[in-house]
Amino acid sequence: MFEQTARVADTNGFKFSESKTVCVHFCRVRKQHADPTLTLNGKHVPVVEEIKFLGLVFDRKLTFVPHLRYLKTKCFNAVNLLHVVAHTSWGGDQQTLLHLYRSLIRSRVDYGCIVHGSTRNSYLRMLEPIHNHALRLCLGALRTFPAYILCAEANEPPLYLRRKRLSLQHAVKISSCFMNPTVECVFNLKSKRLFAQKLTQIAPLGIRIAENLSSIGFSHKNSTLCTVPSVPPWLLRRPCFSYDMYAFDKNSVSAQVLQNHFAETKNCFGKHVEIYTDGSKTGESVACAVICGNQIQSMRLPDKSSVYTAELSAIRIRIK
Repeated sequence: MFEQTARVADTNGFKFSESKTVCVHFCRVRKQHADPTLTLNGKHVPVVEEIKFLGLVFDRKLTFVPHLRYLKTKCFNAVNLLHVVAHTSWGGDQQTLLHLYRSLIRSRVDYGCIVHGSTRNSYLRMLEPIHNHALRLCLGALRTFPAYILCAEANEPPLYLRRKRLSLQHAVKISSCFMNPTVECVFNLKSKRLFAQKLTQIAPLGIRIAENLSSIGFSHKNSTLCTVPSVPPWLLRRPCFSYDMYAFDKNSVSAQVLQNHFAETKNCFGKHVEIYTDGSKTGESVACAVICGNQIQSMRLPDKSSVYTAELSAIRIRIK
């Protein structure tokens, strides 16, 4: 099967590199079993224990321990840089050090955490000493300072909360694109009962974050569908805006002055169409409306949407 795939790729102008192609047999069967035998252009494809793909190290049992060790080493090199910059006499200030921490260390820990966050918590704690040590350098704190105080002083959440937040953001992001193949994996909870009976098994991402999504009131069916416009944005005609009204302060200028200036602004345009948009939020109910002449259009938005979303939705209704 692999040899056939390689031939089809060759006919389409895509070639597999023989020196870079390896095989990883993902399996958790403990009893002895033979590895698969694959060939590419008549040459044997080696079977390896782990492989680095898109910055993540995948091992054959998907424990992600090799990746966490690799990540810990990379972050440790960045901590050495903080040691130099955080000199007591000529080092950088606290904000500069925290900026370096977020750029060099936190960004690496965040990358791929949705994937390697599926491993056991005992393995994930491997990154906490690096995280705490970096914050101590940034804040100039003693080693006896508790970790939760360091996070509060640096305005940085613990790593487990950071992973949970990024997982929720990823789920909300893909929920608006129904063509995304991962939507079915995240929001289809058919195997929830199976993992509820096997407490030692790590559940998939969708089951792990289902309770958190429910606690914030998120529902997949209320997600707004994200579509790709037929006309590329760089081919659209750039609109012209007038910001003259921003020169007036509504608290100090009377309404009559604002109305007169608005009338003068309208007179600057010849033939024009007046469109009024607005978005409002009451409690958890959000809606927007558009008035153009005698036409009135309104739309109910998903609960807990922001006022900013309501305002943009009103403009989008009329643009369509």
